Amino acid sequence: MAILILKKTLSRVAETVFALLVGLILSAVIIVIHGYSVIDTYYWLFYGGFIYYNAILDALAFATPLMLTGTAFAVASLAGLFNIGVEGQTYMGAIGAIFAGALLVTKVNALKPIALPLALLFSMLLGALWALGPAILKVYFGVHEVISTIMFNWMSFYISMYLVSTGPLVDPNRPEKSLTVVEEARFSVIYSILTTSIYLAVIIVSLTYFLLWHTKLGFEIRTCGINPDAARYAGINVKKTMLLAFIISGALAGLAGGLIVTGRPPKWAIHGTLGDVVNIGFDGIGVALIGSNQPLAIIFSSILIGGLRNGSRLLEPYVKMSSELSRAIIGLIILVIALPELYRYISKHLRGRLT
Repeated sequence: MAILILKKTLSRVAETVFALLVGLILSAVIIVIHGYSVIDTYYWLFYGGFIYYNAILDALAFATPLMLTGTAFAVASLAGLFNIGVEGQTYMGAIGAIFAGALLVTKVNALKPIALPLALLFSMLLGALWALGPAILKVYFGVHEVISTIMFNWMSFYISMYLVSTGPLVDPNRPEKSLTVVEEARFSVIYSILTTSIYLAVIIVSLTYFLLWHTKLGFEIRTCGINPDAARYAGINVKKTMLLAFIISGALAGLAGGLIVTGRPPKWAIHGTLGDVVNIGFDGIGVALIGSNQPLAIIFSSILIGGLRNGSRLLEPYVKMSSELSRAIIGLIILVIALPELYRYISKHLRGRLT
């Protein structure tokens, strides 16, 4: 059994490495077409993400929320759900952290000693509540979760933009950003933008792994994802299980948003444009697919993507590449790496419908 697991793990690692090489080759074509040096581009990309010590620490900071959004997508995926709404649930989690960690605790001073856990609790609560809508639509009305979560993403985007740019959560002294969470609602800084929030992220991902593979609920979630009919025959309440999976997924995504606020110096807030929150949920989908929806593997895939994201910041000053092009190159690499698992996911669900 152990040998089979080892072979499967090595096979997936080899597959990821091969996909990464393909992604780099395809990206190189784009780089050449736009007149940039492939060697210079990849040197600064990997130097800024995986070689330079201080940059590695920054890369870990970028990876921290991705660990949670990736795990959020994985939980839903293992239950047979495609939760694209991780993006919107992350927005709402960030809003929850600002509401509790900035607005609420300044109005109720007695709450300041518990400001950090309160902010994280509100972020998880709002993320879970935002996931509950698509969950109910899916389970009780048959509305496909891809359609409903895309709609909820747009609603959460504009609601969040209003709240932090012109609404009650905007900083009156600096209207380009939200209110700043109080010091008691902040994680300790390890270096630069890396904080102790990474420890919490790793712990939560590890606990989610334990939940999925070592508890009754986890078994029921995975069984529903493999074959809902067999799950019903075995006495599993499929509707209840899918609801719980969606809610857990939303809570994890919300926590990711909360960590962006409470664990990302020097702002300890979010931009009025949501620029520091946008795409964290979508990147989490790629992270989950690269990690084959396995929470422990997602920790490493998030570090990979976090490193690429951080390294891409050096392309503009040192290669003179536009930020739009650098994001496109990173996006292509992520897409290619995620394609094998995405293919398996789609094939599995198509087979399920045909049978």
